[in-house]
Amino acid sequence: MVLATDLDLVHSGFLKVTADTPDKVALIADDEPYTYAELNARAHRFALYIEDLGAQRVALCLPNSPLVVDTFIGTLMAAGCVCLFDPGWPTPLVNTLMSDHRPDVIITPADAIGDFSKRPSQTSLLSSENVEAIVHQEVLSETLTSMATPETPFLLGFTSGSSGPPKGFIRPHLTWTKSFRHSALEFEMTAQDCVLAPGPLSHGLSLYAVLETLCGGATALIQSRFDAALAFSSIEQHDVTTVVLVPAMLDVLLEHANGKTFGGVRQIITAGAKLSPSLRQRTTHIFPNAETTEYYGASELSFVTVAKGADNCPPDSVGRAFSGVEIEIRDETGQAVRAGSVGTVWVKSGMLCSGYVGPTDGSGMRVEGLWATVGDFGHLDKEGYLFLDGREGSAITSAGYTVYPSAIEAALISHPDINDAAVIGLRHARWGEVIAAVVVQKDCASLSEAALVEYCRETLEPYACPRQWVIADELVRTQSGKIDRAALTALFDETDA
Repeated sequence: MVLATDLDLVHSGFLKVTADTPDKVALIADDEPYTYAELNARAHRFALYIEDLGAQRVALCLPNSPLVVDTFIGTLMAAGCVCLFDPGWPTPLVNTLMSDHRPDVIITPADAIGDFSKRPSQTSLLSSENVEAIVHQEVLSETLTSMATPETPFLLGFTSGSSGPPKGFIRPHLTWTKSFRHSALEFEMTAQDCVLAPGPLSHGLSLYAVLETLCGGATALIQSRFDAALAFSSIEQHDVTTVVLVPAMLDVLLEHANGKTFGGVRQIITAGAKLSPSLRQRTTHIFPNAETTEYYGASELSFVTVAKGADNCPPDSVGRAFSGVEIEIRDETGQAVRAGSVGTVWVKSGMLCSGYVGPTDGSGMRVEGLWATVGDFGHLDKEGYLFLDGREGSAITSAGYTVYPSAIEAALISHPDINDAAVIGLRHARWGEVIAAVVVQKDCASLSEAALVEYCRETLEPYACPRQWVIADELVRTQSGKIDRAALTALFDETDA
């Protein structure tokens, strides 16, 4: 397998594979194949265009399509930086981010052109239809003159915004080439693999999976929109060996399996949220020969931990340190704490982003020397497995007691009739906050609030037991698979708290 880290730049592995095996299928989009040579030609034409335009920062606000891959790789070929906007964001937010980050070019579908009337004067607007014409045009064998280095920024991404407005972070090539090397060791993918990443390419999980696949010489599959039936059809038709998706999408996928099993898949990779034990068990039934691997990380930190089915990882843990990563738990004074003690999770690796760009609210990543944290609380057990206990600002303080939602959620998910759970704090005039829980029961289960209260009294400290309950069909999640806690709050009447 070609490792892009051996060749300095994020797209170097892709270029080498193209030179070695130009006719191999690189990308399949809704069952339409593109060879490495075809994908390279499309990206090269776009690179020539933006180099001629003098554009350095190219904003993509596109739904899933091969054009996302063309323009992403093409921007890197021209030593530019991709600014990644989520097409699902509301127009006012996108306009604010454009004003803050001032891209040279923004690419969006023709029917969304009108949403960008407030773009900065320096920003050129291209419809995806116009760019399709650019990547198909005939050009002479022109050579690009722009040269990137491993330290050149290639990605301006955004945090999920689950706890506030999205913050822009910057990544140089070197951070992803190192990530390629370490993820190759953990996931052990080869050039013979076929990788399905059905999620949105505007989010890091699917985008990284596709780029890693292309730089390793394998075949990547994407979908214009997530469709479970199409996903299963693709798995069978294209001999998919690896599926990469968030747990919420995995849950939907399993619901549509209709009793079939898929023995050719050897690995399921999830991230973005904790994988529940019940979901892991269901995955094993549908994909009997697949190792279920989940990893924990952050946009700013890249990979932090990994939990593989064969590791015998504790169910509530997010796993051991990822290859190339050191983890330390520190108290409020910055001192390392002993195993079992809760503190702030600090990470040391070569995969950290370079920091934030544009306005921030002062929260987020903090850096001390070679170490960084995004404010997650957690603890390590004696074997080095990491358990998450919330994030700065997420702790609930009720009647003077401080509790972490993740600990209560873990207790609830251990209930035999509960598929998923989320815990939030509701404002209360006397107690400060009260604990509220939203639970998703398993099919054919018949949970009552009284039974849930009794179960919590048997498994949790009295002050950690939820006081308000909602039994829901599903948890509201963001596009990146994280629980939308603001939306869950709307399920409760806080005035009655």
